This record gives sequence, structure tokens and C-alpha cells, in this order.
Amino acid sequence: MSTTAGTSAPRREWEYAVSVFAGCVSGVCSTCITNPLDTIRVRLSASRGATGKSHKSLLYTVRDLFGMGVGHAFSRGLGANMMASLPSNGIYLPSYRFLQEEMAQLGVDERIRPALCAIGAVCTTNLTLAPLFLVRTRVQVDDRLTVREVFRDVMRREGFVGFYRGTVTNIGGRFVEEGLFWSVYELLKRITKEGSFKDSNSFLLTSAAMVSLTMVSKLVAVGVAYPYNVVITHLRTVNLVTRQCEHTRFFPTIRHIYQADGVVGFYKGLSPHLLRSIISKAAQIYAFEIVMYAYMCFNARAKYAAVISSNSATATSPMAVSEAD
Repeated sequence: MSTTAGTSAPRREWEYAVSVFAGCVSGVCSTCITNPLDTIRVRLSASRGATGKSHKSLLYTVRDLFGMGVGHAFSRGLGANMMASLPSNGIYLPSYRFLQEEMAQLGVDERIRPALCAIGAVCTTNLTLAPLFLVRTRVQVDDRLTVREVFRDVMRREGFVGFYRGTVTNIGGRFVEEGLFWSVYELLKRITKEGSFKDSNSFLLTSAAMVSLTMVSKLVAVGVAYPYNVVITHLRTVNLVTRQCEHTRFFPTIRHIYQADGVVGFYKGLSPHLLRSIISKAAQIYAFEIVMYAYMCFNARAKYAAVISSNSATATSPMAVSEAD
């Protein structure tokens, strides 16, 4: 028993390390693909005071972003976005996977397990990386700012606490969105019996199923939880002229958005966000699962080689030869 525990512990540690690496890879893939859409979404959902422009039109915002060239559009805020999304996925996806395994061992009902795992992963990620999320938002809103300038400005005006502006709202909104996503995703996997490389007969079929289930689940989650994105963007941005936060409290911010644009104001930027979220989530989940599948195949091959080597050694040992004689 002790020997088994001794050999399984390092293996689990390796698996956790690989899952963190897989999460980082998934973050890089999704961010590089969807960065312009993320910037458009942030600008559409920000207040006029933060951008200095009335980004009412999706077409106008796209033209404004791509006005300085495709390279500028893809690189605008990419550094800050990468700085936030790489560790974010490196923490979030492994945390969710770890909690899934632990709750499965505890016998938690599989119908509520995804939502519980989502809140745990969301809290861990946001409490750890809230400063990076705030910096990313401000860099995406204002073309003239760099990551260093935003960091210094927040420290000078608000101190370290300023980096956690809107964190509670973000955790609440992310919990609704991610809890819905994982609940729908796991439900569809159980219904279709697809979406997992484990015990899969066709790599291509499983890949297509995984991407499709991810997209459908994310569509449902974003449609329900999007208004929180608009609120959190208002809480994180500052006035372009005064460099002061115009919105510091949750309910007054909701009232301001409603008075300025009505119910439609809570869905500004939904189109690019929907497209970005679906593509991003599909890339994240698929890249993560591919890396974990590659690790699983490598492990299986190593075990098989060890068994073959052990059998060969047994067959050629002196005792085996004498028994044969």
C-alpha cells in the first residue's frame, strides 16, 4: 500500500504541473485569436467619459480600431491581455479540473458539481489576478496608455486596493457565466456521451464534438450573464480627462447605465463579446484537452514500454533459463 501511494503521489504532482502548462497554452492560443474582439467589446461597453468617444456603433468601433492598421488592431492591449489570460487559464482550468476530481471522490452529485467547481475556480483566479484584469481593461480602453503607466497611475491615485476595484462584481458575474457554462457543458457531455478523448474511438469526431459542445454551452452562458461585463467595465475604467473613477459602487453604476442607454445599455458590445467568447472558450478547452491527451498518451506509452522491458528481463534472467532447462 505504501509503495503504491509513493509512486502515485509523484505521478499526480506531474499531472497537476502538466495541467497548469496546458492551461497556459490554452490561454495563449485563445488570446492571440480573439484579442481584437476583446478590445472592441471593452470599448463598446465602456462609458463615453472613459473613451472620449461615443462608441454606439459596432462598425464605427471596428473602423476606429483598425484605422491604424491590422497590426495595431491585433496588438492593441495584447501584452496586457496575454499577461492576464496566460496565468488566468494556468490557474482556472487546472483548479476546475482538480476540484472536479476531489468532488467526484467525495461523491458530490454530478448535477451540481460543475457549478461548485466553477465558483471555486473563479474565486481562486480572480482573487489572485484581479490587478492584471484591471490593467488590461484600462489599456484596451485608452490607446495612449501602456501597462506601466496604468500600474503607476493606480498606485499613485488609489494605492494597492485600487487594483481590486470591481472584483466582487466580477466574481459574481463570472460565477453565473462559468457556472452556467460548465453545467450545460457537462450535461451535454453526459447526454451525447461525446466530448472526451478518454475511451474515444475517433480523434476527429471527438474533436468536433468537444468544440461544438463548448460553443453551444458558452452561447447560453454569455447570453444570460453578459450585463455584468458592462457593469465591471464601468467600474474599472477612469474618466479620460480627469483620470478619476466615475463609477465606484455597484448599484449606482447600474442606475447610470440604465439612465444613459436603457436596457440596451447592458448589452452594448454583446456581438463582439459573443463571437470572442465562443471562439476563445472553444480554443481554450480544446487546447487544454489536447495537451492533457498528449500527456495521457505519453504516460500510456511509457507504461507499455516499462511492461515490455520488465517481461524481457524476466524471460532472459538465469532463473528463467534454468527453469526452461
